[in-house]
Amino acid sequence: MLAGGGLVLLGWAVGRFVPARRRTPKPPAPPKAICGCRHELAYHDPATSECHGTNAVDKHNRFGDWVGEEQVRCTCRQYVGPTPLPTIYAPEVTS
Repeated sequence: MLAGGGLVLLGWAVGRFVPARRRTPKPPAPPKAICGCRHELAYHDPATSECHGTNAVDKHNRFGDWVGEEQVRCTCRQYVGPTPLPTIYAPEVTS
């Protein structure tokens, strides 16, 4: 009993007087804006919305055998989300 009580007292003293090293978790990285083609919006030209990224496409020879991958230019136009329905079907009523 005395040994157990001594261990409890020792644990309390260590926890009370020895400064604890608490590791603060790193904040998560800020999310990057991503287009529907999975390229960041930094790859897109803001004026023309043209993507400057590349995609890997399978390449086959004339017999249909897979030869490798070829890097081709992305053909997306910076799709960032659905268009609101009122702007498609009817103009907004302003008074």
